[in-house]
Amino acid sequence: MKKIASILFFVASLFNFSLYHASIAEEINNDANFIKFQKGVDAVKEKNYEIAADIFEELALAGDMDAQFNFAILTRNGLGRAQNYSVALYWTWLSFAGGLEKANKVLEKILELVPDESHQDLREKVSLFILERINSGDREALMHMGKYYLDILADADYNKSYLFYSIASAFSESGAKEKRDEILLEVDNDKIVELQSQASLMFEKLRKGEKIEMLKD
Repeated sequence: MKKIASILFFVASLFNFSLYHASIAEEINNDANFIKFQKGVDAVKEKNYEIAADIFEELALAGDMDAQFNFAILTRNGLGRAQNYSVALYWTWLSFAGGLEKANKVLEKILELVPDESHQDLREKVSLFILERINSGDREALMHMGKYYLDILADADYNKSYLFYSIASAFSESGAKEKRDEILLEVDNDKIVELQSQASLMFEKLRKGEKIEMLKD
């Protein structure tokens, strides 16, 4: 079964941004979660925002990028949760790292609402969440970490982004090889051997079910 691409638009005075109904052509691996997601969407339609927030938060914590985006929108607007721009930014970043490009438009505006001095702390929390997903066996999260280093850091770290896309490619994650090869052009030549060696070690750890640690600066 595939999720159907559909965006729910709400009255402009209520929402500055639209909730996401589903990802385009995303495979549903857990029908129970899909049904739960639909209940969240229905709760929003019925203006039962607290119930919707409960549902989307639970799914967001499980790594669902659409739910992360929707929970961010509800929190941004103070619906079902007390209005909190920092929390909204955190979840928007996670959904963007997960590949939801629509989240980028939200980021452009919500970044202005959160003081610059809070950004780095939130970025670190985002990276820790993704690392936990990786260590729990979520191979796709390797792609998310690659995007984190590329598009969420204040200054892109091509070396670390390459490393994670390289590991994701080794696990045959869709699109990883192309991103790895694209970023390779930006990698420091004197670091490439070291990075490839590190990627191999991290790949073997994950393949054996062991955990990897956050990369040091």
